[in-house]
Amino acid sequence: MSLRIHLAGLLALVTCLAIPSLAWADDAVAREHFRRGVDLYDKKQYQPALEAFRAAYAEKPSPGIKQNIALSLKGLGRPIEAATAFDEALDEGADQLKPEVKAAMEHELAELSKVVATVRLEVITAAEKKPVTNAIVTVDGAALTTASRRRPIRLEPGIHVFTARADGLPDPPEKKLSLLAGAPVDATFELGTPVGLLTVKTSVADAEIQIDGAVVGRGQWSGKLPVGPHRVTVVSPGFQTTTADVVVAAGASVEYPITLLRAVEPPPGYDLPVRKPPSKPKKGYIVPMIAYGGQSLRLAPVLGESAVGTRRQFTGGAAGVRVGYRLSRVVALELHGEVGQLSDKYKIGNASSDSTTKVLHWQLTPLVRFTTIGTVRFTGATGFGVHGLSVNADIATGTATSSTSTSTTKGSGVAASWLVDLGLQIDVGSLFLEGAVFVDMHGVGTTRESASNERMFLSSPATRAGIRLGLGIPF
Repeated sequence: MSLRIHLAGLLALVTCLAIPSLAWADDAVAREHFRRGVDLYDKKQYQPALEAFRAAYAEKPSPGIKQNIALSLKGLGRPIEAATAFDEALDEGADQLKPEVKAAMEHELAELSKVVATVRLEVITAAEKKPVTNAIVTVDGAALTTASRRRPIRLEPGIHVFTARADGLPDPPEKKLSLLAGAPVDATFELGTPVGLLTVKTSVADAEIQIDGAVVGRGQWSGKLPVGPHRVTVVSPGFQTTTADVVVAAGASVEYPITLLRAVEPPPGYDLPVRKPPSKPKKGYIVPMIAYGGQSLRLAPVLGESAVGTRRQFTGGAAGVRVGYRLSRVVALELHGEVGQLSDKYKIGNASSDSTTKVLHWQLTPLVRFTTIGTVRFTGATGFGVHGLSVNADIATGTATSSTSTSTTKGSGVAASWLVDLGLQIDVGSLFLEGAVFVDMHGVGTTRESASNERMFLSSPATRAGIRLGLGIPF
């Protein structure tokens, strides 16, 4: 569902909620402002729509109208104000909103949270851990209202300063938070924690002052800190960095002067020992391989089968080698060579003995290989080459009323082939292990019986598939 359809649906829900409430209040002015706002919003005229909704809200406040204010702010590209308005609507309508409307607003807030920083702020007493209702909280110097403190605080991503104070309780240190868009940040002020005043004065006017690793000022700084040990660090170009541990007592005022010393002459330059440059990565490699696979072949009448042929399932193993050269970290050229044998044992008709057909195959295929980067990587290759077959068949034929006779049929042929593989390579020291599945499609129409020159296999081309293991040796 598109965003426009979603928002239009949301507005329709709000209209159903808001207009009856306005009608009950018999507030014609508010209803007129609201209807005008909906019409302008549908036309994507967000600024006049916002003004109309705010006018309706001024006449008759309701969470439904506040929701439309939030949607208009979102349409204007003002995500912080939009998120705050949604928070206010949820707060105002906690006991009024229908579940589907509440869910729609929470969905909008989830989307806005991707670009807005969120802080959930709590002010409690240090001793009892109870909420402080009369606390005054500021964000970047601006005080928050009591109502806004109940809701999440929405801000631009960046660094923000928070303070809290309450009558009769010592002020806690301010909090300087670096906020990112996304997951909300929880911050807690504990009022009543014993604090003391620390003043740091340096002998260099622009020296940087750090308290517990955070930069607090330059040249001179004074502020309240929780009681206990704190680390003061002063840094200035051309001077030695000075660090001191200071203990702040409850209610005490501590003044700590720091005199910076000139930096000593730098030591003579250090000449790095001559080191041999790292060896260049090896571009060539060889991969001995073993494979197991199978294929389905339709045997022709020359092999004792019916006139339309009979499909038999052949399985067997193979051994081979690939020689490759890396053009880059992800592309290589290879020459693939392989020899193997497939066989099948079966009965023809009513013969009392099994017939056995063995197919010796070989192939020579140039490949282009693609490989991902890393110690464990995916690899795949494809290429076209030549494929040869040599057939040796012992054919046993007979009937229920005659004895079985056995004859030997031989033949061979060479055809084109297309090889594709896909697998995984894992580095083991300077070597790599490889496992892959492969598909080899090749012609079988050229494989003919030696004496009669008849085709031995029908339904060309045929496909051999299986798994292969290899050990890569770079050189």
